[in-house]
Amino acid sequence: MVVSYLPQHLRIIINRTSEGISPWFLLLGCISASSTFLNIVILQWRVIMCCKVLNLGPCLESTLGIAQLGVQFVMFGLVFVLYLIYFPAYKKAPQLQIHSRRFKFLPAPSEEWKVSVLIAHVVAAHLIICVLVTIYMLVWVGGPEHPLTSAWASFLGITSVLLATIQYVPQIMRTFRRKSVGALSIPMMMMQTPGAALLTLSLALRPGANWTTWIVYAVTGCLQGTLLIMCIYYHYRAKTYGYSEFESAETEPLLAEAAAGHGALNKGRSHNPQGLPGSTSTSTTASGSTPTTIA
Repeated sequence: MVVSYLPQHLRIIINRTSEGISPWFLLLGCISASSTFLNIVILQWRVIMCCKVLNLGPCLESTLGIAQLGVQFVMFGLVFVLYLIYFPAYKKAPQLQIHSRRFKFLPAPSEEWKVSVLIAHVVAAHLIICVLVTIYMLVWVGGPEHPLTSAWASFLGITSVLLATIQYVPQIMRTFRRKSVGALSIPMMMMQTPGAALLTLSLALRPGANWTTWIVYAVTGCLQGTLLIMCIYYHYRAKTYGYSEFESAETEPLLAEAAAGHGALNKGRSHNPQGLPGSTSTSTTASGSTPTTIA
């Protein structure tokens, strides 16, 4: 699970763009992963405290599951960090401090960049608040056996399950609209999708398990599999027709907007206001006199 995120990191870094990744997908994933990690920290708090008297080997063995979820959260969070670092430059505000007429048609920051920055603040605020509440519950209220601490752990667990169920929906919609793979990593999904299927099968075959035990993982695996199939199709379509995987149907409105802005800029240059220094205006009389130049 941890290694499966490396292809995604490398794809963003090597191509130096996060084009095509949905910020809402990252929002749901970050909150779900952090809630899962804090949930297991609370439930396994007594096991963690036993490391005070255990040797390093038994301690690592007993906390391996906690460490795996923690590393998974860090790896997914790193995807969000890389998404912001390598966000397409043409969708950001131009960093210009020149005040001139020629820059009046420069585009404003895209809505996607504004939303991405807002989501980054939401993710950071959620993480800080949840960590502080978890520390308060464990240190000053009581361990997982305390009703309030147990209720907080349940809230984190339910939040994680609900968000994980719908996590891939925004990304599927985004990829469908773009008709391209973008910065998504197909190798990452090819490693994670079979893993989700095996996990669902192992949970379903356990004695005493019912559908509520494995349904979340089944839904998540199906959605991820759908996204994988879409990306493979768009990958081979781009390869067949000879265009880049980062080209998108979404860029057409942007190009039209840029062309309109360029046309307005040229129009502004061709119609220099009368009366400005160096401007000229010509007029022809009815009798056919020569044009008069106004200095």
